[in-house]
Amino acid sequence: MGASTHRDGTSDATASDAAARSPKLRAKDVDKQAQSLYGRLFGRSVVVAGLVFGLVNLVGLTPAPRSLDLVLLLLSLPLTFGGYALVEGTLVQLVRGLHEDGDHRPSSTLALRGSLARLRPLVGVSTISGLGIMAGTLLLVVPGLVLLTRWAVAIPVVVLEGCSTREALARSRALVRGNGRAVLNVMLSVGLLTGIVNLLFSALGRGHGLLGMWLSSTLAATLTVPYAAHAVSVLYYRLSAPERPVVLERGTRWQSVWELEGSRPAAAE
Repeated sequence: MGASTHRDGTSDATASDAAARSPKLRAKDVDKQAQSLYGRLFGRSVVVAGLVFGLVNLVGLTPAPRSLDLVLLLLSLPLTFGGYALVEGTLVQLVRGLHEDGDHRPSSTLALRGSLARLRPLVGVSTISGLGIMAGTLLLVVPGLVLLTRWAVAIPVVVLEGCSTREALARSRALVRGNGRAVLNVMLSVGLLTGIVNLLFSALGRGHGLLGMWLSSTLAATLTVPYAAHAVSVLYYRLSAPERPVVLERGTRWQSVWELEGSRPAAAE
């Protein structure tokens, strides 16, 4: 059976070979870069996340008779997965601009439009991975951790490589191969940090009615989801292009091989 080829021109075999040649991933380095990226894009990140989750959380907290609780739950789940997918996809696009040009001024509006154009596979990846990880964790814990690791960079793959849901999940697994332990450590670190923040805001919102619950849940998601998205972006670039910095310093711009060739003076005849 031949290796599948992705829309960016790479194949599973190529990704596996690249993973074997690339330096081993270090979880501490990824965490440090994610924190730096979170600070650099903080304003844009929280605006995008706040707008999306402000709307998503309205549905989950809408007052309704007990007979409709199941209906609201079934409605809120896809909206929640969709919200995560939309925010993470948008922030992945913001990071892409800085990956190529250190002076790039990313537009949140353009990035959001780009994510909306890829919303179907983004929601597909978010839903399948979210439900799969939840089910695996509830059953035996270990399967959930395995899926969490394998599908860690599926959303960046959808946005940056134009893959379908199925292709993105397979591509993510290929990229992670060889660095599973480090990727798992990063995901657990992100999960622990965001979990603590969510619990804190949840406690603060109790006893303040629906408005307090909406505000606390929205603020928690606004602060935590961007950090998770930036950590995943760092993981993707460190796995797919370890020879390049994740984000360029201000005043620098990445030049491709073709640009460098074109900038060389023509040889004297």
